[in-house]
Amino acid sequence: MKKLLLFSLVFGLSIISMAQTKQQDQKYPNKTLKGLQDKNFYLFSAIMDDQKVSQLLREDKILKDFALGRQTTVQDVPPKSVTEVVTPFLWSEQKIQTVGKRLVEVSKDNAAFSSFIQKLRKSHSYAHFEDYPDDKFLYKAWELCAKGLDTVLEVYGTGKKPFYKNIDSVSFDVRSKQYVYAVSILGQQAEQDARETNLFFQPSLNLSLSLLYANHKDEAVRYDPLDQKENAKAIQAIKTIDFGAYDYASIVVLGGGPENYRDKLSIAGKINLQLAIKEYRENKAPFIIVSGGHVHPYMTPYCEAVEMKRELMEEYAVPEERIIIEPYARHTTTNMRNATRLMIEYGIPIDKKSLMVTNPAHSAYVEGDYFKERCEKELGYQPVELHSRLSPSTLEFTGNKVSTHQNPYQPLDP
Repeated sequence: MKKLLLFSLVFGLSIISMAQTKQQDQKYPNKTLKGLQDKNFYLFSAIMDDQKVSQLLREDKILKDFALGRQTTVQDVPPKSVTEVVTPFLWSEQKIQTVGKRLVEVSKDNAAFSSFIQKLRKSHSYAHFEDYPDDKFLYKAWELCAKGLDTVLEVYGTGKKPFYKNIDSVSFDVRSKQYVYAVSILGQQAEQDARETNLFFQPSLNLSLSLLYANHKDEAVRYDPLDQKENAKAIQAIKTIDFGAYDYASIVVLGGGPENYRDKLSIAGKINLQLAIKEYRENKAPFIIVSGGHVHPYMTPYCEAVEMKRELMEEYAVPEERIIIEPYARHTTTNMRNATRLMIEYGIPIDKKSLMVTNPAHSAYVEGDYFKERCEKELGYQPVELHSRLSPSTLEFTGNKVSTHQNPYQPLDP
């Protein structure tokens, strides 16, 4: 009974919060939903921010009919399963192709759309597609977002097991009547709110974001804006640094989450810091980047990067302005990708070598072929280029600018 009451309270608060968001001025949306949208589905945010392009899409007969065709009516009989609720919001391969081809047709010889595509390119949110001509670039960005929506809807709507099921799964029992009811309400609300914009992707987008929010899957934006909070002092310090005076641009320390809910920092995390502090005290680089999010154990309240920063300051007296946290990575692949992203954003030169420090076994793994294969499979590219090994725990690397590419297939760290 207690679990049932708690479940009802959690979802009740989520639904009330979203209803209040709708009543607010559109200039002040739910900041979590807005942040999740921008990080996972920048294409949609850009469309909604561009009045000319969004109007073109609203008025297009094919896309308009497509949007209307997705709307469902409120059922008198409650749905029997979450699959029944979520299925109308999913994008089939045929639908993705139809919309993608139409977007390309609408964009042809259209000055507003040409300008819009250039804006997408300059954002580098789809860096992996930047070598494509405009039509293919636009199609691939749409395809990525549509399949990303389906990933969120299936994992956090119907309970499909994600690639990393032990850390990324849905938070509730999707078979329970309470969850089915809650998702049906969110689905109705997603459709109602979509009528305000009449954009073909809006219903699916609304439900996807609502499901992430309701499942407490806000890890991707939990510490935003980093540049104004945890990393503000370091960013100011970067402006004063002569990177030419150092052998390396930064020292990236990989995290390692504990396997219990008691420890804030695992033994692996502490070892990695001990190894990294030696490199830092030899004045090899001006900054330490600690990388790791809320990963182990499932739905842990502790963030690896935050706890490593605290340890560096309290145990090793490292000044806060020399520590950069990367609190989102959930895997070694994204440790390296996300560290590179921050270096690009903050003005740390990625063409200058940096150091990656972790325990010897982990370091050997990063240098191995399996890690490269995993990067290709999960990211589609290599986020870094490895160079020389300095010790069993330390590797040289340079970042790859394609690391800014969004990946909504992993919405907790896209």
